[in-house]
Amino acid sequence: MSDIIREVDEAVRQDQAREWWNRYGNWVVGACVGVVVAVAAWQGWSVYRDDQRGAAGAAFSVAVADAGKDAKTAIPALERIAAGGVEPYAGFARLKIAQLKAESGDKPAAAAAYDAAAKAAASEDLRDVAILLGAMQAFDTAPSDELIARLQPLTAAGRPLRPSAMELTAALALKAGDTARARTLWIEIAADPGAPTTLRDRVRELLAAAGGEPPTPAPTPAKP
Repeated sequence: MSDIIREVDEAVRQDQAREWWNRYGNWVVGACVGVVVAVAAWQGWSVYRDDQRGAAGAAFSVAVADAGKDAKTAIPALERIAAGGVEPYAGFARLKIAQLKAESGDKPAAAAAYDAAAKAAASEDLRDVAILLGAMQAFDTAPSDELIARLQPLTAAGRPLRPSAMELTAALALKAGDTARARTLWIEIAADPGAPTTLRDRVRELLAAAGGEPPTPAPTPAKP
């Protein structure tokens, strides 16, 4: 009887974790992506000054503005920018196309678009963004072990999206029934002073919900 109760309890915890991730995951990763893309955009404007890149940047800005009005008309313009191959705007355009498909609710198309963006990315940062967001779109459809393997390089020390990649990996492990692995990752995130405070707080809540004792919060490093 105790085994049955334990199995039911574990299933409930998995459902709660999936519900939590589906509710907050896009916001969590969106914040990280915004930082990476903003930095990349600034570097793009600072480093590249020639007419071709200036024209691509202007076209990208117009396409993004149009996307706020009508995504269907913006996508062809973004596709032309992507096909032009002028970096970093070709990479930005591919990510924006995938984002628009995700916002339309077409997760398979969005996942495929993010995968294509990752393969064509001209920088490691843009590739990491595309891999992470693609895994999120495929969370409910692709095998967990396959997505975890895709995310594994992003969890290496020093990678800019490491905390979010670890959080998504933990959610995938929990979905697959590997509560021990999920708990190990949550503990590591909670103890990482480089992880955002809000992220550490969330994983502590998940640790508590999973029946584990949350570790003592790691101090936030002082700003230089």
